[in-house]
Amino acid sequence: MRKDDYLQEDVMQKFALASQDDSSEDDEDEIERYAKAKLVISNEEFVSQWWKKWSMNYPTLSVLARSLLDISASSCTSERIFSATGRISEERRQNLGDDIVDKILFIINFKKSLL
Repeated sequence: MRKDDYLQEDVMQKFALASQDDSSEDDEDEIERYAKAKLVISNEEFVSQWWKKWSMNYPTLSVLARSLLDISASSCTSERIFSATGRISEERRQNLGDDIVDKILFIINFKKSLL
């Protein structure tokens, strides 16, 4: 992992704890500077490129933006989960509780992520 690579959980945790930390004033200043700035993004530039370019001016916000922009827009995963839920909850298994169905789906998806 490179120095500037961040896990999404790390970024979210940093923002969640910022209000309890002394450095939250720096983050607020950064947010205020960003909100007051008259920044423009061209139509030819990708948003992720723009945040990389401005990461020196807005380090905390750029980390948050990059972690959020990395989220896939594909619905394939959710469609697979809905299909699996339908197969698990078919007529012969109607008595399964919600918690059991959740656990079965977790195990199925965990196995797939290992492959």
